[in-house]
Amino acid sequence: MTDISTIPLPDPISWDEKSAMAELHILGLDGVFLENQLNLLWYLEALAEVCSETHIARREELATFWQPYLYREPGYTLQSFFSKWLTYTPTPEKPGLYIEYWDYLVNTESGLKLANDGYFRGWFRQFLNFHGYWINSTSSTNTLSAWMQYKGTDAHPFSIEDYQRPDPHSPEGGFQSFNQFFLRNLKPGERPLCHCANDEGVIVSPCDGGVFFLDKGGYEVNESQASNRYLLPGKSGDYFNLTEAIPGYGRCFVGGPLLDILLWFTDYHHFHAPVSGTVIDQGLYEGSYNYDFDNFNPRHPYDPLPPKSSDQVGWYQKFGKHQRYVWVIKTPDLGLVAMVAIGFWGVGSIVNAVETGAQIERGEYMGHFGYGGSSIVLAFEPGREYQFQVDGQPVSGPNTPTQMKVRACLGKALPPLKW
Repeated sequence: MTDISTIPLPDPISWDEKSAMAELHILGLDGVFLENQLNLLWYLEALAEVCSETHIARREELATFWQPYLYREPGYTLQSFFSKWLTYTPTPEKPGLYIEYWDYLVNTESGLKLANDGYFRGWFRQFLNFHGYWINSTSSTNTLSAWMQYKGTDAHPFSIEDYQRPDPHSPEGGFQSFNQFFLRNLKPGERPLCHCANDEGVIVSPCDGGVFFLDKGGYEVNESQASNRYLLPGKSGDYFNLTEAIPGYGRCFVGGPLLDILLWFTDYHHFHAPVSGTVIDQGLYEGSYNYDFDNFNPRHPYDPLPPKSSDQVGWYQKFGKHQRYVWVIKTPDLGLVAMVAIGFWGVGSIVNAVETGAQIERGEYMGHFGYGGSSIVLAFEPGREYQFQVDGQPVSGPNTPTQMKVRACLGKALPPLKW
């Protein structure tokens, strides 16, 4: 395997075909509050909580944003918020503007109650569908010229020159929707495969992003200890529980190394096989798309039931709210390896491109993320010693992620690395 593979870009749609229905849907939010009058109370309590936490880092900005809604100033209604979000196209300066503000609000105690109300949940799911139509429409190209000129930051440099553009001479790059830009393909020769990929025990990067340890492994395995659970970095307080997040196989990885790779908005959002082997199990957990957990199927292992000792909100906080796709790969040199793709925020969909039983090779395309925040977790069995480093820099904890590119050399089971 040499050059990276490409995918067809999604066909754009006309927003005119959806706009009237979308606007009518937002007007229907009044009915959601009438169906359950506690929704208004929970909404106001969530606003009050966010606006009162100005002592927490970055909350002063959030309070400034949400305070007019709390004070019910003219034009500042929840309907107006969703109307603005509906047709918002990400900019380089504020790629997740409304998503992030909403994420903070919904992660309050009362915000969780609102988000998980049956009436609101169904409404919000359809709202995200309409916003997805906007992102995939020909009307969503208004910020693309800025993205074509964007150079990123020191920590996350970006160059459109690394990517294929339908029309390199067009100010918008020839992309016909924002979603086409988000799913852009790399040029031939970009992201070369690790030069040690054919060696035994090698792990390559599954995606672009910042990699860090959730746990280095090596501790004594004890199911009663909290070592089954790992706090995901960030504001949500979500825990990654191996026995829940990797159904059926989770216990195989307790005590082994656990890596997380967070993708930046400008990163290449396709993911590739970290190891060679056979995909023996895979499945989708529908968690994040609409912030709910009530759509689980008790007979489907990727929709686990909440623990008997936990109420629904407690389980939501413990297991996390995000959509996940899980692959378990049997390898000839590393035992079992699990890869978990996590889609953050509303429309972080996950597209799988491999079948159960498929033989995959390191660096092979396995799927991609739709628009939204994204992360890849890699889990390895205990009992082996590993080294993980990127360009000579050892991988460390979540406070100091190591930036890397997809298909680059990432790790190897001992003996020591030699690249």
